[in-house]
Amino acid sequence: MPKLIVEETPLNEELLHRKVAVATLRGRPYYNITCALRQMELQFDSLSPEQAAQSNAKLIITTRDEADMINRKGAVMLDTELDKYHAIVKAKIMRNIMGERADDQLTIGIDPGSRIGISAIYLHQEIASAVESSPKDAIDHVSAMLGGIESRKKVVKIGDGNILMARQIAHTLKMKFRDKVDVEIVDERGTSQNAEANRRGARDRLSARTIAFRSGESFILQ
Repeated sequence: MPKLIVEETPLNEELLHRKVAVATLRGRPYYNITCALRQMELQFDSLSPEQAAQSNAKLIITTRDEADMINRKGAVMLDTELDKYHAIVKAKIMRNIMGERADDQLTIGIDPGSRIGISAIYLHQEIASAVESSPKDAIDHVSAMLGGIESRKKVVKIGDGNILMARQIAHTLKMKFRDKVDVEIVDERGTSQNAEANRRGARDRLSARTIAFRSGESFILQ
């Protein structure tokens, strides 16, 4: 998996560790926060609010009541914010860890077909991988990420294996986001994965990820 990069320096697991602190003494919120972070494959330290206030954590996640106990510089996220779509939350957490100078381009690859694969790449990591069953569901899914993730540049790359569906998705996204999002049609030959990878739509997700890393031709509204 690609490394996170800050000022061209790979960010390894050791450097990522201790950047996020879960700071609550309440059982249910602690359980919900840690479950969400594990689903997002993010490491964290468990601290009391007092300990977190003295820590070097880039981001502290806590409850609204306990946030008042954390009086320090740095980002504080409330547990209620984790109720949003996980890709958006993960992007926000990663941006806090990486800082403003990081290359924060959001690239979304789409593999159209009977099952529509989606892969979102942000800060050099895949933050979302999914399969949708209809163009509408795919457009809604992608639109949520485009609208909810902060990024200096946003690019959607769509495979041309089903060119009619590709153009339908491209047209809808371009009409909705206009110049805020670049849309490309990508030659997807060679992106198909072997049958072994097709369990639970894995092949479609992997193909979408490959498409995300390819250059394509800009889609222009007519």
